Amino acid sequence: METKKPIAEQVMVARAGGTPIIAIETPDPTATKMALRQALVEGATLKAQKANKKADAKVATQVPPMFVWDAANALRAYNDEAKKPLATLLQLVDGDPQAAAHPTQALMLLAQVPANSFVVMENLHRFWEDARFDPTVVQAVFSLVGSFKAHGRTLVLTMPDCVLPAELQSDVMVLTEKLPTTEELRPVITKLHDTVGWKQPSKAEMDTGVALLAGLANQQAEQVVSMSIAYGNHKKKKKMDMDTLKQQQQQMIEQTPGLSIFDGGESFDQLQGLDALTGFLRNVINAKTKTRAFIFIDEIEKMMAGALGNGSDTSGTSQEQLGYLLSHMQDTNARGILLVGPAGTGKSAIAKASGAEGDCWTVGYDIGATKGSLVGETGAMTRRALRIVESLGQGSAFWIATCNSISALPPELRRRFSYGTWFVGLPTSAARQAIWKQYAERFKVAMGNVHDDGWTGAEIKTCCSMASQMNITVEEASKFISPVARSSWETIQRLQSLASGRFLCAEQGGFYQQPVSKAKAITEGMDGLIDQTRLLDMNES
Repeated sequence: METKKPIAEQVMVARAGGTPIIAIETPDPTATKMALRQALVEGATLKAQKANKKADAKVATQVPPMFVWDAANALRAYNDEAKKPLATLLQLVDGDPQAAAHPTQALMLLAQVPANSFVVMENLHRFWEDARFDPTVVQAVFSLVGSFKAHGRTLVLTMPDCVLPAELQSDVMVLTEKLPTTEELRPVITKLHDTVGWKQPSKAEMDTGVALLAGLANQQAEQVVSMSIAYGNHKKKKKMDMDTLKQQQQQMIEQTPGLSIFDGGESFDQLQGLDALTGFLRNVINAKTKTRAFIFIDEIEKMMAGALGNGSDTSGTSQEQLGYLLSHMQDTNARGILLVGPAGTGKSAIAKASGAEGDCWTVGYDIGATKGSLVGETGAMTRRALRIVESLGQGSAFWIATCNSISALPPELRRRFSYGTWFVGLPTSAARQAIWKQYAERFKVAMGNVHDDGWTGAEIKTCCSMASQMNITVEEASKFISPVARSSWETIQRLQSLASGRFLCAEQGGFYQQPVSKAKAITEGMDGLIDQTRLLDMNES
């Protein structure tokens, strides 16, 4: 479960309630471990203070012994109170700490720790995820449930993503630690500036800096800021190098399965024939609450294939992913739009340009890339990706999803994109002229007389690029272009009919209206018109 309370506080509440084993999904196990040790001290101090108010004699503060284990360093004491009990435990293995390097041996020793002890084991999941699965590890954890509960002991398992084996799912509480907020990241910058003796950044520099640390754990943030300061010192600026921060943030985010960063997209001014939509998105960018990230899902209906329970996904992973996505968008009050239209009309370009216009990232979210082969792996990877998205957005992310078959989307998902469904249609004649001019200048070719009725911006770009690469005229290059308006004519007609009077028009605003006369012009030379009864309505798949 996820809450807004600090993870250490959640653990202490669960411990007080008698929960013997807790698993924590954490991006920074070292910081989590330190926070738990501090919480034990604070809890013991508070308990002693309350006891002293009721007793005549002074009651000493009794901090529980805390032990930690990992596969490299075996079992060791993590506070002074654990040193003597650890020495006693190790006598059972001839005083050799490495005898407890294997988790099963460590867990057998831990069954003898004093009452009220606190134990943290790091990355134990590796021993049940490994192909050489060792059943003794899971059994050893399960065997501690009764004795730990009876004697007030607590075992905490820290890991980046929690996928519990079936044997432990009923006995282990799972908690998720959120990534730090921008406010929690500010001390990282101030501390490191103090360390090198630099003047603290201005408010504008600080705001930019913490925004470029969003999505990172504290330890990662410290590394990135240290590198940025080193580059700043190298350039003799005595201030953080923002390019380094940006580059490192991008690299670390892209290490997360399913997430990618689009950088250097076209500006809205370069997207012709989409004036109403770009104007709307400019209003989103300039709203009272700054948009901190644009989240882009391309062809969302394919990403969600199987989520409707139509038999295409018998594993249930698509439904699980849909559930996580719906909950995330609901819990974060996400805003967003759906873009429907033929291929090549600029739907993806709009999403990629939005980040550049808003001075923030456009984050590509590939839902399919978060599907795993192991039981529970899909859910773990999906949760991790959405935690990064939430941290980047800081409560103000804007979602843009493209879709070619909106009827394939569950109604509850469509409702999450509450800022409307927009139809991005074929460009008008005026828009095509502007697009020709733009790409002719980019590829340094002469504009020619091309019969371009029904062409998309992507097809005009391809024609100009081809003419430039082959050193031919655009008229000659146009002979090798098969416009989608011809090759997928029936599909476009269905899309236009579906959008007419229902979806917002990306070019002119208001509701889109299907241009019947234009449809006839596009199909000049083709045999007949499509039977109007075959057009899709809102209920057809």
